[in-house]
Amino acid sequence: MSESWYLPRKIPFDDLIRVLVAEHNLMKEGLRRAKEAAERNDFEGASRALKQLDRVFRQHIADEEGQIIRLLVGELGVKGAEDEIEVFRQHRPIYRLMQTVAELASKEESELGTEQAKLNDLFHDHATAEEERVFPKALSCYERRPHG
Repeated sequence: MSESWYLPRKIPFDDLIRVLVAEHNLMKEGLRRAKEAAERNDFEGASRALKQLDRVFRQHIADEEGQIIRLLVGELGVKGAEDEIEVFRQHRPIYRLMQTVAELASKEESELGTEQAKLNDLFHDHATAEEERVFPKALSCYERRPHG
């Protein structure tokens, strides 16, 4: 996604889930700020708000793909984690759309509103799927594992 690589954070698993949910809220707030800026024709502000989310989103992906999906596939196999894998496949399209919207905002493009709406809808659906389906399943798998 970028020249910068992010490593999964080394924090307790249940804390990680809480951090990921908090980051969903942070990203939703950033998307809201970008949308409001665009509606005021503050295209620079919209672009800036989206660019501020970049590091958060990339770290978030590193954690989810490096820890959550690894746990689910390890415990359930690829077939058993099929739904979660599909949810995580949305990361790159969301990231690309976020970059597109930031670029459109920096150019004051007329397509900005449509692309911004697509981004907000896609991210909202994605975050909901993770919070309602993926994270509870991952926590359940984690809690069943022997620790030590």
